[in-house]
Amino acid sequence: MKNNVFDKIKNNLENQIIQDLDRIGIFYRIHSRTKTTESLQQKITTKGEGYYQTEGKKVQDIIGLRITTYFLDDVNLLWNYFSKKYVIVDKQYDLPTSDVFKPLRKNLICRFSADDTVLFNDAKLLYDELALVDNTYEIQFRTTSSEGWHEVDHALRYKCKNDWINYLDEDKMLNGIYAILETTDRALKSLFEDMAYNHYKSKNWEAMLRMKFFLNFDNEALSEPVKKLLDTNHELAKNIFKCSRADLLYGLAISGLDIPVTFNNLVFLINCLCVKNEDIKSLTPPRLQKQLANIQPFI
Repeated sequence: MKNNVFDKIKNNLENQIIQDLDRIGIFYRIHSRTKTTESLQQKITTKGEGYYQTEGKKVQDIIGLRITTYFLDDVNLLWNYFSKKYVIVDKQYDLPTSDVFKPLRKNLICRFSADDTVLFNDAKLLYDELALVDNTYEIQFRTTSSEGWHEVDHALRYKCKNDWINYLDEDKMLNGIYAILETTDRALKSLFEDMAYNHYKSKNWEAMLRMKFFLNFDNEALSEPVKKLLDTNHELAKNIFKCSRADLLYGLAISGLDIPVTFNNLVFLINCLCVKNEDIKSLTPPRLQKQLANIQPFI
């Protein structure tokens, strides 16, 4: 099976996702692949062709995309955002339990767009092996610190489960390594929150914004008029610091607003949607004020 059609669909999907991620400004990496004929046949063989035929199931990950974020919070942010943005066929969002530890899946199975479905249906007419394939794709969400573990687990445990029979302790140990990585993710967030607070107390505003919101900021410095306002208005600075990063970025994601990720723009955005300070509003460029006026407050 030639993958030209699926590579085109994959590129369409990846480009759309990249536009959204760059617009929000989070740190991320994105990986994508299309299943080869051999990989497709292996999956059907492993499950059993009769499983697909009798259960009415189809392969749903002929195309797979994985978004790895630097911070654990952004996994939840993006899972929620894309759950509402795309046509969802299935969701996998494992919740933690107090008595059993295991890696928690955060995956989405999404339907191709109408245009990509046309390409897919044309390909099905040419390749018999696509009879058991659905017009869907999978998006997985992970942190960069856990990515390597997942790759090892998939290659050396998931694909060869028989190798782990009667090795319960080793199986638990591999999961324990994941637990350490998850703890590291949470410690990383706590570290940056502490640094943000210290910079807030020291009136180091750019560092406070960087550590509080950990976004991929442009190099443009915070303007002197904004710095002066924050230096002299303690209540304004406190309200900006107290703004919820999760609420702000989720609201930015669903708003569709597309502006450069600068320190000034972040302050203007927070002020418009949360703080409502007239002095900051007067410093907001008229063109940006017009864009912000079309956004419903989400905080």
